[in-house]
Amino acid sequence: MDGEQIIKNILALDEKNRNLPHPVRKALAFAYVLENTRISCDCRDRFPAINMVDRPLNKTIITKWHKEVFEGTIPEVEKTRRFLEDTGIATCWPDYDHSVPIWERVFSLGFRGLLEDSERARVRLAEKNKLTAEQAAFFDGIKITYGAITAFLGRLAELASKTAGSERLAAALCHLRDHPPETFYQALLANYIYFMLSEHIEGLQVRSLSNFDRIFYPFYRSDLDNGVSEGEIRADLAYYFLQFTAIGNYWNQPVFFGGTKADGTSEINELSFLALDVYNKMGIYNPKIQIKVGENTPKEFVMKALDMIRRGNNSIVLVSDECMQRALMNIGVTREQAKLCNVTGCYEYPIQGSICYGMNYVNLIKPLEFALHRGCDGITGEFVSIKTPDCYPTFDDLYREYKRQLCFIIDRVMETVNAFEDYLAIVNPQSMLSATYPSCLEAGKDALAGGAVRNDSIMLFGYLANLADSMAAIRHFVYDTKSITLNKLVEILDSNFEGNEIWQRNLYQYPEKYGNNKPFPDEIAADIVKFLTSYVCGRPNSKVRGGTWNCSFHVARQSYDQGRLTMATPDGRRRGEELSKNISPSMGQARNGVTAAILSATKIDAGSFTGDACLDVALLPSATTGDDGLEAMYALLMTYFRKGGHAMHINVFDANMLREAQKRPEKYQDLQIRVCGWNVLFNNISREEQDAFIKQAEALA
Repeated sequence: MDGEQIIKNILALDEKNRNLPHPVRKALAFAYVLENTRISCDCRDRFPAINMVDRPLNKTIITKWHKEVFEGTIPEVEKTRRFLEDTGIATCWPDYDHSVPIWERVFSLGFRGLLEDSERARVRLAEKNKLTAEQAAFFDGIKITYGAITAFLGRLAELASKTAGSERLAAALCHLRDHPPETFYQALLANYIYFMLSEHIEGLQVRSLSNFDRIFYPFYRSDLDNGVSEGEIRADLAYYFLQFTAIGNYWNQPVFFGGTKADGTSEINELSFLALDVYNKMGIYNPKIQIKVGENTPKEFVMKALDMIRRGNNSIVLVSDECMQRALMNIGVTREQAKLCNVTGCYEYPIQGSICYGMNYVNLIKPLEFALHRGCDGITGEFVSIKTPDCYPTFDDLYREYKRQLCFIIDRVMETVNAFEDYLAIVNPQSMLSATYPSCLEAGKDALAGGAVRNDSIMLFGYLANLADSMAAIRHFVYDTKSITLNKLVEILDSNFEGNEIWQRNLYQYPEKYGNNKPFPDEIAADIVKFLTSYVCGRPNSKVRGGTWNCSFHVARQSYDQGRLTMATPDGRRRGEELSKNISPSMGQARNGVTAAILSATKIDAGSFTGDACLDVALLPSATTGDDGLEAMYALLMTYFRKGGHAMHINVFDANMLREAQKRPEKYQDLQIRVCGWNVLFNNISREEQDAFIKQAEALA
């Protein structure tokens, strides 16, 4: 059927099934799509095409149930959520974007094996206690879903068997219908099919394709031992990578390498090098690659990745294995669990079998607006917070009030997110994912309803650099030198510096900026992080999920979106302009080089919270050339990690190159830019974003 007919029929089918539980209704809709979606095979590709309308369940029953919950069941929560978003205070949403199956179970059991394992779990649970209606619906959903998957694999295999040149694909699909993968090609195919069915039909993003070298290595070695050539393996891998390049997900599709084995040695192996080499020669940037780096990581492998980065392949992010393990163990995770943690999404690192969602972005500048405007929004003038003192005789008085306003926002966001987290599994029950989690099967409980090993929530805070720089400027100009009164400064900010351009220049050029190893702004940044982790970490999230809250300092695209809703700031930034990213200096303010930025960023204790804290680094091409340049890149990275940093991604460019790319985009069609936790082509971002990167590059000169 074509996509429109499938959409129409899903809604009609669900109307007939309206008296059934949501997991069953969704599973039946999923099965309907797999029975009727268009498929194709072509001898020029080693993977099948699933030509369905993209995310059909999201567009139908998930959207319908979302509306029923947010508009019918919890309308006041939705009203608050929209208010927070419309004012730029915080962006909140139900997160179905950061899941990872337990890939070992997918590969060791196969699709039919997962179905059979869930049925055994149903029997065990029923023998202990009579199944509740919710538990019965949970297992019924899995049975229907995985039954549909095995039938779909048979459908694909039948088509491939009739397609000249696709005999190998047909045999692999036939095997995967009934058995777990045995070869490297079959493992790639199983991985790809799970991804496609979960993300593009069932409606849950798969935010890691696995710890690739660890998971796929046994299949790789077995193939070599059985006479499969390395050339054949390379070709299969290239076709596999090409599937994700063709999909073209804006956020890119993550896959990670490296890590630490139980015996303390690195997971990096010959497959790691081979995969990076295939990727490099293809010249692609999707999937994006994350590399766990530790003291045990072979320097040669890290240098290979850094060489790719300096030659323009910005789709690689490097994360500290030691920092992630330390942070996870601080919340009670075992060392073995910490070693096996996934790297998901941008740079997040939940343990296997857990659901750790960040359903919000909190604007750290808004509490300053409220403190400076008697609890009112700095742009609209509307009273939106709590009443403030009439004046602030000292800087410490202002800083205390800032924290009080910040706590008010945190409490409001937490209350809002907790309220709608209770309904995640009602809006979008997860049969595919839950079947891969033993903890879900043991409890008969959906992964989104508290069935995971950990069910945590992350509060993502943004614009740490703008806050630190603004506080430093206020203390200097208002309280130390008394160059301006606080009321006059607020008046200038409210006017967006119109007629006060000299003050805008003074504030912008004031050298005490975070990211330059300056004591006071760095102290503010570190203190705010410490304050936030002590206030947020460990607090309970929703009753249904039964987990706890933690912190992150990651902004995605909110530096632009929330920036448009944020007043002019005392660091010299104008109203509506972009805000700083992650734990990085504000654009154009890293004036003392990358070493100073590392010294500033590592004053933050990245092991005190389990969310990400990435430093965005920009380097001039001239600084990275030759053997010395590559050694310098390696030294910077390892220094950052040894000083406790969590993640680093690197752009190598200069201002002249970027200006030329703006003028002559046709000459720079392959110029990549690392935006936040993903990378894009320079030609594909807005002029506003391009100008921001040019400003960053100018600061390097």
